Amino acid sequence: MSKSLLIMDLSCPQCAERLTDGCKVRLDAYIKESGQHGVMALSAAFGDYTVVTDMDVPEGTVVEFRCPKCEAGLAIPLECKLCKAPMVSLNLAQGGYVEFCSRRGCKGHALGGIGDIDQMMNLMNRMFETPYD
Repeated sequence: MSKSLLIMDLSCPQCAERLTDGCKVRLDAYIKESGQHGVMALSAAFGDYTVVTDMDVPEGTVVEFRCPKCEAGLAIPLECKLCKAPMVSLNLAQGGYVEFCSRRGCKGHALGGIGDIDQMMNLMNRMFETPYD
């Protein structure tokens, strides 16, 4: 049995421009410790932590992400529950949002923006294109 991947269609919470390109989400990145600026391509598959970049980003490095369209910062005033680094947020086309940790190697992430469990299940059904409401 093959594993089905959920490819998230993501956009900037500031300018609403689509950021998903195929199976990747391309974001501008800045590493304060080393002064590096560049582009990071993150996997758009939920639960896949693949990162492609030309920058040197060792495990544990915190990255500041910006929208490549409007240059708005994507960090939110929320710490990762696993490592305390700033969280980053992007909007989901189906409604709600996805948050992920800005620390390289941390697996902290969450789907959100839904007020109750029934609404969260409706969001998941829309994302998986299942017929259940």
